[in-house]
Amino acid sequence: MDATSNVVTVLSLIAPLFSVLTEAEYGDVSKIAMQPEMRDAATMLLDGAGRKAVCAAEDDAASPFPDEAFPGGAGGALFPHPFALPSWEVRSTLQNEVLLPGMPLAALPVESLYKPWSSAPGNAFGAQRGLYLGDAARHLQSVYATLQIEVPAHFAATPDHLALTLDLLALFLQNGNAQAASDVARDHLDWLDDYDAALCRSADGAARSERLDNARRAALAEGIAHLRALVALAGRAATKTGAG
Repeated sequence: MDATSNVVTVLSLIAPLFSVLTEAEYGDVSKIAMQPEMRDAATMLLDGAGRKAVCAAEDDAASPFPDEAFPGGAGGALFPHPFALPSWEVRSTLQNEVLLPGMPLAALPVESLYKPWSSAPGNAFGAQRGLYLGDAARHLQSVYATLQIEVPAHFAATPDHLALTLDLLALFLQNGNAQAASDVARDHLDWLDDYDAALCRSADGAARSERLDNARRAALAEGIAHLRALVALAGRAATKTGAG
């Protein structure tokens, strides 16, 4: 595969993992993730800098990939493979506690939540963060409308959800529109560090939560560590796209 094909392959796999999936859907993604070409694409995408980013996402948490590692980085250290997906029990705990709005530990991958709501002059809510359907969402709505792409109903309030943005980036790359892909990466994937920080706070909150038993705390530690690895991988793909 060439570099662009690697990025498209990785994006197409990880995009749905930022949304809420059924057990059957997660099983399908897990089967795809185990295919050799998927792992090869991730390996080629993650050079030394990318591997360090994904490894950093695993800091202070037990590795969810004890049997899935490959050499990389300085000194040949082992790097956990982000395509070794956690069990459904871990994934469902992550979804119920972190990827659903309104939960105490929620950290949603929605761009508007991490940026000022609007840059329009005189807007009373412009500087506020944590609101849905901000400038980023409205811009992406216009992009989808131009492309005649219908946003799924369950994303109606979040057209700037990371799952959709990664799919859009993959679509532009797959169709040879490098400039549009670069624009998406530059304008709509510059908040991933903030999202990673939100996931860190969720992990800290889970470790201290008295309402969670030990099994759920352990599941959340594993699930959040894996999601952070995927965020780092998405960021690496965005960097490669912008540099391409």
